[in-house]
Amino acid sequence: MTMLDQRLARVTALARDVWGNDIDAHAFMTAPHPMLGGNRPAEHAVTDPGAREVEQILHALALGLPV
Repeated sequence: MTMLDQRLARVTALARDVWGNDIDAHAFMTAPHPMLGGNRPAEHAVTDPGAREVEQILHALALGLPV
């Protein structure tokens, strides 16, 4: 498994945990997000810094913070 695959798997697993199901996690990962400059989380997470930004959004969602 490449670093990119591992990074996307990690972020996707976190999205599943936050949203509670694959359908909502997929919707989050594939929809443009304003906090990512309109990028889709799945595209944004291809770099380590980008993955960390997506993870920060997901952690904020898990805590009920506005994002």
